[in-house]
Amino acid sequence: MIRVIGLGSPWGDDPAGWRAAEGLRGMFDEDRVEIKLLDRPGSALLEHWRAEDSVLLLDAVSGKSEAGLIYDLEGEDIVHYTAPSLSSHGFGLAEAVALATDLEALPQRLCLLGLEIGDPRNTMALSPQAEGYIAKLTKAAQDKIGAWLSE
Repeated sequence: MIRVIGLGSPWGDDPAGWRAAEGLRGMFDEDRVEIKLLDRPGSALLEHWRAEDSVLLLDAVSGKSEAGLIYDLEGEDIVHYTAPSLSSHGFGLAEAVALATDLEALPQRLCLLGLEIGDPRNTMALSPQAEGYIAKLTKAAQDKIGAWLSE
């Protein structure tokens, strides 16, 4: 089973991961690809995968790169590249992956496709700039899933 998990929150540019995951609905056989949307799950993220799963995480990230860049990080690399600069949620993705590593609870395959949103904006709604990049994140996810399914 491939689990696609859109991460985010309803504020500002943070729902970009949700929107990309929603864009994948109907593209793949539901018996092979499951899509979930989670609101800042923290350590509860581990409850949404199993060791035999392939897990694709979609998230808006804020690092020091140009907006629109798609990060493609595998396994434990997620911890090294996302901590602490790419998370704004306290106990975020990097910490959840580090915990899963320590507990030997990582899924078989784990990948983060993160959409660089640039400087986070303190707005209530998705910015037009981030909105314009969601299709790029959805396409990157579609390509990753397609590659995993063909293996």
